[in-house]
Amino acid sequence: MAIYNEVIGASWIALIGLWTALSIAGVRGGGRRYSPGRRLLRLAFVVVVVVLVIRYGDSVSMPSFERWPASVAAAGAVLCVLGLAFATWARFALGRNWGVPMALHDNPELVTSGPYTYVRHPIYTGLLAMWIGTSLVFPLAAGAAVLFIAYCVFSARREERDMERRFPDAYPAYKTRSKMLVPFLL
Repeated sequence: MAIYNEVIGASWIALIGLWTALSIAGVRGGGRRYSPGRRLLRLAFVVVVVVLVIRYGDSVSMPSFERWPASVAAAGAVLCVLGLAFATWARFALGRNWGVPMALHDNPELVTSGPYTYVRHPIYTGLLAMWIGTSLVFPLAAGAAVLFIAYCVFSARREERDMERRFPDAYPAYKTRSKMLVPFLL
């Protein structure tokens, strides 16, 4: 089971590292600019968090859930990695249009290619897959996963209202040919 724990941890560290690196490199949307000082402060924060997690993460006492078969943990680890890949694909597909959730950008473009062909909110989809996969390895994460699902549905609906206002001609047609969060289903 230790390998599944490692996969989950590495996936989340990869996500945080990649998103931070892209943010610091200036690959963000909305036409917003951040000073070098703010970028350095963000980098320092992430480095401190990663160091603390690496140094003290294994000292946190977690109850053992050996009742689940290793196949469930394996499925969770695979789902987490697939979620990371899907969210990362979406992040690169958005390019300069990426920003914090529900942010209104100065000059947005409607991105409908890449993972956006299948779902309108693929970053949420990828993160949801990561949370669900994490919950299959660490059942205590299920509560956070449920809260994150609620957050994603709320945020996706709000973002869709904003997109319908910004792209009144194109967005309704896009909604009819794509799903909100789950490819081919929802």
